[in-house]
Amino acid sequence: MIHLRSYLFYFSLVLSTADLFSIELDDTNKTNSKHQIIRVIQPGVFDLQVEDYLIRMRAWGVSFPKRGQPGYEASLSYTEKKLLSTTPEITIKREFDELNLKVVDLYLAEQNQNFSKDAIDLGIGWHNEDETGRFGPFLMAQLKAKRLKVGIWSSGFDYNLPGEFTRPVPKMPSLYDRRQGFIPSLTFWVTSFGKIHRPGCSFYERGRGRLTSKPEGVDCRICGGRMPKK
Repeated sequence: MIHLRSYLFYFSLVLSTADLFSIELDDTNKTNSKHQIIRVIQPGVFDLQVEDYLIRMRAWGVSFPKRGQPGYEASLSYTEKKLLSTTPEITIKREFDELNLKVVDLYLAEQNQNFSKDAIDLGIGWHNEDETGRFGPFLMAQLKAKRLKVGIWSSGFDYNLPGEFTRPVPKMPSLYDRRQGFIPSLTFWVTSFGKIHRPGCSFYERGRGRLTSKPEGVDCRICGGRMPKK
C-alpha cells in the first residue's frame, strides 16, 4: 500500500510538471503564467522559475563556446546580463533535447530583442543551423558578424565548425617571390630542446616542437639538420 501511494504521488507530480506548460500555453505556444529566470548555468542555459516549479531550459538556434575556449567568459557574462531576473516571452521549440533541456526561443520585450539573434549578431555565439534549418534572421545575423569579424569571428579559434575557422596548412610551405613565382622551401622540425631535424629523419615531427623554414638550434647528428648527411 505504501508503494502504491508513493507511485501515485510521483505520477501526479510528473503530470503536474508536464501540464504546467501544456495547460498554460496559448495557440502561439507561449507561456502565460508568472515566470522569471533566476539562475544561469552556462551560456544559453538557465533555470526558469514558474509558479512552484523550476525548469531548466536552453536557448534555441544558437551555440556558444565551451568552458576553456576563447569567448566562453564573454558568452557567460552576456547570458547573465541579458537573462537574470527577467521575464521574457518564451516559445517552446522542442520539449526536450539530448540533455533533457527544454529548447525555447526567448524574446526580451523590455529590450526589444530576441536573445539568440542578438547573441549571433554580436558574435557571442554562432547560428546552430542543424536546429533551425537555416532560419533566415539568424543566418543574416551571422553573415553580418562574420563580415565585421566581431566576437568569436575575430579569434581564429577552431570551434569544430567545418570550413569556418581552419584551413589545411601544408607541411612543406612555399615562399612567394614576385619575380620568380613560387620557390619551394624546406621545412625543418625544431624540438623543444633545440634539435633540428630534416624531413625523412626518424625524429621528424616526434615529440614536442615546431615546423619552420628558418631553424635555430643544434643540427641532428643523424640527418644533419640544416646540412644534409652525404
